[in-house]
Amino acid sequence: MNIKKSIILVFFFIAVIITGIYLASCTDQLSKGMIIFARVPVDNFNLNDENICHNFPGSSLMIINPAESAGSEINLTPDFYSACFPQISYDAKHLLFTGQKNKNDLWQVWEMDLKKKKSRKVTDFKESCFTPAYLPGEQLVFSREMPDTGTGPSRALFTMNLDGSNLQQITFHPHINYVQTILRDGRILMLSKQIFPKIGEIKTLAIRPNGTKAEIFYKAIKGGITGVRVRETETGMIYFTEQDTGQLKKRDIVSIHQNRPLHTRVSYTEDIAGSFYSVLPVSTKELIVSFCPSGDQTIGLYTFSIDEKSVEESLLSNSKYHFLDPVLVKPYERPRNLPTKELMLSYPTGLIVCQDINLTALTGNKGESMHKATKIEVLGMDKNLGIVPVEEDGSFFLKVTADLPFRIRTLDDNNKVIFSSSDWIWVRPFERRGCVGCHEDHELVPQNIVPLAVNEWPVLIPVDTIDLHEKRKTFELGDMHE
Repeated sequence: MNIKKSIILVFFFIAVIITGIYLASCTDQLSKGMIIFARVPVDNFNLNDENICHNFPGSSLMIINPAESAGSEINLTPDFYSACFPQISYDAKHLLFTGQKNKNDLWQVWEMDLKKKKSRKVTDFKESCFTPAYLPGEQLVFSREMPDTGTGPSRALFTMNLDGSNLQQITFHPHINYVQTILRDGRILMLSKQIFPKIGEIKTLAIRPNGTKAEIFYKAIKGGITGVRVRETETGMIYFTEQDTGQLKKRDIVSIHQNRPLHTRVSYTEDIAGSFYSVLPVSTKELIVSFCPSGDQTIGLYTFSIDEKSVEESLLSNSKYHFLDPVLVKPYERPRNLPTKELMLSYPTGLIVCQDINLTALTGNKGESMHKATKIEVLGMDKNLGIVPVEEDGSFFLKVTADLPFRIRTLDDNNKVIFSSSDWIWVRPFERRGCVGCHEDHELVPQNIVPLAVNEWPVLIPVDTIDLHEKRKTFELGDMHE
C-alpha cells in the first residue's frame, strides 16, 4: 500500500470515529429534557380503582420531546409484553422499570441503558416485584411478593446491588408495602397497609435503607389513598396525588413539606373537575400531570400551574391509551448515603427503650392517661411474647429477637388493657430504638432524662427465650447510654 492510500485510510478512520462520537453525543443530548411515561391500553385500567399500586398488562414505556409532543412518541420497550413504573437514575443514563417480557411472565425489575436502548433483567425471583427505585451506592430498593403464611398476601421491601448481589429484606411486618420515593435525606418513603390481624389504614412510612427506624411520615385525610408515585423537589416540597374514597373517587394533587409532613398538607385541585393520577415537578412553578378531565375521557399528559392551581396545556392525549407516571430525563442530586455500620447482621437481637408508657396523645389531659398503666404486653404474630412490668417513671427496656414483628399494648395492675396495640414494630440486628411514649404525638421531643429502666438489664423478648449472649449485656448497655 502506498503512502497516499495509507494517509487517506487514516483520515477515513478518524472521520468515522469523530462521526460516531458526534452521533453518540447527539443521541445523549436528545434524551436530556425528554419525558418517559407508561402508555396503558384504555381497557387495562379502571379509573375508579382503589388499589394502592398497579402494574399494567400490555403497557409500554414511551419517550417524547415535550416541545414536539404530538406524533413524537418513541416506544422504548417494543420487545416487552408489559413495561411500567419508570424510574430515572441520578445521572439520567439508566432507567429502572417493572416488566413482563412475555404475557404470562412474573413481573420483575429491569434496567435500561438509555443511550443504547438496551434492557437487562435485575431481579429474577419466583415472586413478582414492583416499584423499584435507585439508592446511592449502586443499589436499588423494590417491593416483592411474600409467601402467604396465613396472614394474607403481604409484600416486603428488599434492597440489592444493581448486579444482583447482597439481597437484604428490610421490612418485616404483615403489611403490603410499595416504594414511593427516595428522599434527599436518604430515607425511603413507602406506602404501607396492614393486612393482619385486621386490615388497616394506608399510611406513608419513612424508613432507612437498612430497615431501621420505620416511622409514620404522612396519612391521607378521611381514609383517602395516597398515590404510590411521590416526588420531592430541591426545596423540600413533596407532591403526590390523593384519592377520595367517597362516591366520586376523585384524585387531587397534594403537597406536604419534608420538614413537617404531618402538618403542611396543601390541596391544589379540589375545585377542578376531573382526576389527577401522577404528578411530576419540572420547576418551582410548573408540574407535568397525568390528568383525566372527565369519566368518559382517557388520562393524558398536561402542564399544571402551581401558582394558579390550574391545568394549562395539553401535551399528549389519545382515546386508546392512558398516559401515566411521567419522569423527566434529567440528572438530579443523589440522596444522602446513610451509614449502615449501626447494624451487625449476625447479631440475634436489638434493643428498644421507652421513656414513659403513660405519655400519650390519645387523651386531652396534657398527654396524661386518666388510668395509669403499669405493664406492657408484647404481642407477636401468633402468640403472646410476654408481659413486662414498667418502672415507676413508666419506662421499659427490652432486648428483642431481631427482625421479629411485634406490637405493644399497655395494661394496669389487674391486666386490664389501657391503650390498644401499637402499630407493628421490629428491630434489626444490633439496632437501638427509642420512643417517647405510647401512641404519642409524632413530633414530641423526648425529655433530657435517663429512664429508670436502662439502669437494669433489658428484658428478653420473647420472655421464654434463652439468652445466648449474656456476656455481651454490658457492651450493649454501654452502647445504649452513648
